[in-house]
Amino acid sequence: MTPDAALLAHEWAKHGSCMVRDPDAYLRATRILWRSLRLPDYDALSRRDGLTAADVRRAFADANTAFEPEMVGLVLNERGWLTELRLCYGRDFMPTRCDRRRLGPEDDARVRIWRGL
Repeated sequence: MTPDAALLAHEWAKHGSCMVRDPDAYLRATRILWRSLRLPDYDALSRRDGLTAADVRRAFADANTAFEPEMVGLVLNERGWLTELRLCYGRDFMPTRCDRRRLGPEDDARVRIWRGL
């Protein structure tokens, strides 16, 4: 669900501590949300010519019917590589539209997805 304990601690401090009273409740909610997600075929997506932010958002929304593209934020580095996908949820734990800051690049921004070596 996460690559290391330090990231979990950061997420609890930044997001969970104002959401619920204890880390266990936050981790339970996070686990439920994580298990509800389906990831699109990012390998195939990464091979698309002219890949855009809209394409990445749409692929995620197509794989997860509770989401619309405007509920999927992206973070790109200065060279256009996808570094983070941000899923926007409301206080009710339901997907919600991302604000401008969390949405990230415009839909027509070119995106590159790293496939590894």
